[in-house]
Amino acid sequence: MKDVIKELKQEVNQKLGFEIRRQSDVRYLHQSIVLENNFSIGFNTLRRFFGFLPERAPQLQTLEVLSQFLGFRSYSDFLNYVNKDQNWFHWTFVNDFENLDSITTSQIQQLIALKPHPDYVLFLSHIIKVFIRRNRIDLLKIIFSNPKIHFDINSQLSEVGKLAYAVGGLLRTLSKSNYTKFEVLLSDTYVFKTHILDFHVDYTHFQGYYGYLNSARLLYDTRPDHQIFVTLIKNYHLFLAGKSTFEVYEPNVSKLKMFSVLHGRLLAYQLLIQHFKHELPLDTMLVTILKKGEQYQKLLFYIEIFPVLLFAKQMDFLEMIFERYQTELFDISGWRTYTSHNIYLIANVLLKIKTHDYKDALYSLNQINLNVSTSNSYYHYLKLFYSIAAYQLEKHTTNRPDALIALQKEYLSLVKKTGFKRFTLTLLKNY
Repeated sequence: MKDVIKELKQEVNQKLGFEIRRQSDVRYLHQSIVLENNFSIGFNTLRRFFGFLPERAPQLQTLEVLSQFLGFRSYSDFLNYVNKDQNWFHWTFVNDFENLDSITTSQIQQLIALKPHPDYVLFLSHIIKVFIRRNRIDLLKIIFSNPKIHFDINSQLSEVGKLAYAVGGLLRTLSKSNYTKFEVLLSDTYVFKTHILDFHVDYTHFQGYYGYLNSARLLYDTRPDHQIFVTLIKNYHLFLAGKSTFEVYEPNVSKLKMFSVLHGRLLAYQLLIQHFKHELPLDTMLVTILKKGEQYQKLLFYIEIFPVLLFAKQMDFLEMIFERYQTELFDISGWRTYTSHNIYLIANVLLKIKTHDYKDALYSLNQINLNVSTSNSYYHYLKLFYSIAAYQLEKHTTNRPDALIALQKEYLSLVKKTGFKRFTLTLLKNY
């Protein structure tokens, strides 16, 4: 607010052609506003605004009159003008920052000062991406070693997710000779792994940069929750790749405060072990999942559980979860619900097909919108599940051979691209 008032005063001085320093200057301004422009404003109001009387926050009407005196339609228009000019200053700073060869403490403080700005995610992501393209690991170390530059995981999840999406999208484009250099950022000294890799789980590139960096983390991660995350990703990848070498994993988490998605991922993996490794009944495990889920936001807790339930074809349990948490699971209040919303809709399609409710199945299928971002880290993974749902609905309704062949072709193409051989033709055709 103070910066806007300062700018308003400067604009008034500029229009008058001199700086207001005396009360006689205020008198001249008052006459110009009232007599020449027919605006209503008190002399003492102007004296207070320019500091000749004890100051207090100016009334909106005062700001409106002064803005109109300057030629703006309203104070809101003046704000837009100031913000546009200010944003150009910010982008100039960001552009200069991107081209630095070294970073001073003062420049870091200037960057941190931008944090309240609504476009800070864009500013920071631009800087990081340019440093990546320039192959400036030394500058990235400075950026990722200062927590004050980054958003807080506990209170600013959406901002962290946006930054991870932007940076992760660029990491996908790098050749192996380039992304191996980022291994040095996996140390606990840097927030690269917690703010980028943890929030951009890139299923499409498990065989590329993401799989490499995730495996490399085992040499650096010391925190138990980090080790759990890395181990689960590694073993789930083995499962998706159709290998039998995924291991039993039962870490003691009784004393850990776990993020909802991570706890859901752990329970999902243990369910997977029970079903595919030990071939044991899942009743006890399913009860545990319901009980643990009570302490978390359902939208996030079940993201990783639903795919495993679909692999295990636990339709009765899926139906029970939908009956209990329908409203919570389909909360689509923000952009980051893209993954959860789509996986829950896919599950609902398959559930409705099982109960022969093809009308509702078609409705749910039409609600799925995977193409909001084809570069989303879950896109191809979700598309495989979607293909199964679409194939089964087509098979149980119109059953057009050309449509089934097209779906099969796309499905096999996705399997080849991701390397997820667990998605077999049998799974597609006989779900």
